[in-house]
Order: sequence, then structure tokens, then C-alpha cells
Amino acid sequence: MPGCCHVELAKTTTGSGVYAPYVNSTSFDVTAPLDADSVLIRDVGPRDGLQAIDQNVSLKAKITMANGLIAAGLRRIEAGSFVSPKAVPRMADSRQVLGAMPKAAAAREALVVNVRGAHAAIEAGVDVLVGVISASDTFSHRNVHMSKADAITELRRIAEVAETAALPVSVDLSAAFGCAFEGPVGVDVVADAAEQVTSTGAFEIVLADTIGAAAPNDISAVVAAVRERVGSDVHLGLHLHDTRGLALTNATAGLDAGIRRFDASVGGLGGCPFSPGATGNVCTEDLVHLFDALGLSTGINLNELIAVAAAIEHELGTKLPSHMLRAGPRFSHLAK
Repeated sequence: MPGCCHVELAKTTTGSGVYAPYVNSTSFDVTAPLDADSVLIRDVGPRDGLQAIDQNVSLKAKITMANGLIAAGLRRIEAGSFVSPKAVPRMADSRQVLGAMPKAAAAREALVVNVRGAHAAIEAGVDVLVGVISASDTFSHRNVHMSKADAITELRRIAEVAETAALPVSVDLSAAFGCAFEGPVGVDVVADAAEQVTSTGAFEIVLADTIGAAAPNDISAVVAAVRERVGSDVHLGLHLHDTRGLALTNATAGLDAGIRRFDASVGGLGGCPFSPGATGNVCTEDLVHLFDALGLSTGINLNELIAVAAAIEHELGTKLPSHMLRAGPRFSHLAK
């Protein structure tokens, strides 16, 4: 992928906001800037996509999924989370999934919510720690059982552990476009939270439309407010949900606002995609299809990615909300 794949050293912050190289990582640098015609996608399917589904998914299927994504060209994979197995039993085998992924092929990322989880992820060989902070105090209590202020304090501790291990920290800023419990969240509230996250030394803030409430104008307004507040010292990304059918439109609004980093989930897994009106993350293959049509480089082989989605759909025995699985890429029927 132009603008990032050639870099051999990833980076961590030195406390002054300046990145310093570290060596115990992949040959892919998630912290490197992107060209305007390139887009970097992190597939969160192995973690966010599978964590809340009802049926058991075998370790073999998870490993096949993660490695299939890498083979399709994904260079960032959120492979699991290191949280209480009682709280999220589907992620209890995250260590094994990470261990079965090739170390040099892609950045293997994992969600952590406290220092204990950070240490466990580092011991498992993770390349990037993913923290989470909510713009909504109510959702913070529901999601990580901490107030927003306490979660920020814990994030600082996680960042210190990461710096000692010479690992970068990406942070999901959840409920950035609305909260299921509080309703709309003010733009200034989101910008305040982003400013606090930036002060921890995180290299990236991913603005999450957790409940799929955003419209394109919301994307533009929040991205502009956060960018004005945090400046250019931190990368911004989007984590979109297709709950109300606006995820691809919102992705286009994100592009217009200068965003080149996106989360997505293969097959559209995530949230509760099996219940009417409660769809999950924006579908990775649908997003790649959009970016391909717009002439943007993703470094991802769309046909191979669709095959991964098809295998997951077969494994789960459930129809997934992927347009590419139903219709295929545009004009692909002419090649048959």
C-alpha cells in the first residue's frame, strides 16, 4: 500500500508527541502517514465481529478467518481482546489466535481495557494495543465498568505499559456520534475526550459510530471539531456501523473530511447482525468495493476477501449482511 507498506519500523511516542522507532513489530508500520489516494482498513471481525454472537466459533475457524484476511491483503487485524473471559467468553482464546497468525504479515492488534489486559496482550505477542474510551459517561460505565474519567486514567497506565514494551496504542473513541443511553453527544464533548486521549501518547483515535446513529453531516462536524482540537499529531479514523444503512455514505463523508483510516468487519459481522434492525459493523468487502470504485488503493484483493466472508457465512450457518456476497463486484457477471 503506497505511503505505509515500505516502512520497516513502527513507532511509539516519546512523551513529547514525537514518534520514535521500535523494532519488536511487523514490517508494516501502522503509524506511518498515508498518501491521499490510499486507504488503510483494519478488519475487526475476529474481535468485534465475533464477540457477541450466540453460537460457538471454533479456534480453528477463528484462525482460518484471521489468516484468510491477511492472505487477502489486510494489513491490520484486530484479532481478539484481553478482557475477562466471564464478560466476553468468545474472546477467551485470543492468545491462541494471535499465536497462529504470521508475525511479519500484518499488525496483530488486540483490545484491552486495563493494565492487566495490556500485560497479557504483550505477553501474547501483540503488535498494537487498542484502548477504548467513551464520549458518553453512561456508556463508559456500561462498557468498561468505569467512569469516563477513570477510563482515561487507566488508558494513561496502559500507554505507559505500551511505551515500556515499545508498542503503539490506538484508541477507539466510542459513542462519538451518539449514545444508546444518553442520546446525542455534543461535538465539544467528543473533542474534549479526543484531546485527553491525545495527551496519553496514542498514535491514533478511531471515532466510533457505536450505535449507527451518524449521518454524513455528523461525520463532517465531528471530524472537523476533533481535528481542530488535536491537530496533526495523531491520526484519525472511523469505526462505522450500518445499523440504519448509512455506513458507506458516512465513509464517503469521512473521505471528504480527510479520513484515510477505517475499521470494518468481514461479512458485516458485529453488534447483532442476526436481529432485524440491529446490524453490525460496516462490511469490509463492501467498503473495499466502494474504495476501489473511487480509485483509492487499499492493497486488498476483493475476490479473496469475498471468499473469506463466504467461508465465515458457511461456518456460522447464518446469512450475513454483505452486498458483495449477494451481488458480487460490479460488472463481475460479465467475466463469467
